[in-house]
Amino acid sequence: METIEVWRGTATTDVDGNPIQGDPAPVKTLQAMVAPAEHDDQADEGGRPDTLACTLYIRGSQPTGIQPTDLVKVRGQLLHVNGRPQVWHDLHGRYVGDVIQATGRTG
Repeated sequence: METIEVWRGTATTDVDGNPIQGDPAPVKTLQAMVAPAEHDDQADEGGRPDTLACTLYIRGSQPTGIQPTDLVKVRGQLLHVNGRPQVWHDLHGRYVGDVIQATGRTG
């Protein structure tokens, strides 16, 4: 298990008073199993891939509340949540946790 952080844009308004999403800030810390996923094989001169992708398995008794617009900080990198978190059920149909796909650019 690894510690991940969920980051969410703060609610603010623009100069005209319209609600907008501001700079992201950490909103919660969770424990997750991190599985590397396919990523872009184009590497920079240091040998790191340009794009990092992973699947996060977060066990729990309640949904995490992670939204498609959130960012997750995994292994020191802020990654974008790809789509809605998927529900993880056991063989008996009971909720086990959430499964989240995340990708981001390195460097």
